[in-house]
Amino acid sequence: MVACLTVLVVDDEPDVRWALEMILRRNGFSVATTGSGDEALRWLGETGRACCLILLDAKLGDIEGVELARRIRAHTSCAAPVILVSGYFYKDDSLVQHNLKTGLISAFVTKPFRHDDILNAIHAVLSSSV
Repeated sequence: MVACLTVLVVDDEPDVRWALEMILRRNGFSVATTGSGDEALRWLGETGRACCLILLDAKLGDIEGVELARRIRAHTSCAAPVILVSGYFYKDDSLVQHNLKTGLISAFVTKPFRHDDILNAIHAVLSSSV
């Protein structure tokens, strides 16, 4: 497995945050969680905070996930790959395909997801970013 310090999980649904945190921790990852885009930007902006991967919900209460990914790139020093997780979009949606092609997001996982869906996407993204 690729060395990874912390995975940031950004999702406004507490049950989804919990499920992702459990999957990640059981597989050796450190995890930080936030429930909104504002919280995620604050967390990333704090001195000394760093993550190697972001799992980002596509529809947050305060911002769309793709817009948050843009703001992360524009307003923080975070260059961690982003995996978009969504129950609203599918992998063949034009928004998803465009952002995969431009590199704003590195992978996409549909909700509801299986543990293996998340882990396979994480391992593929981390392996390709070495």
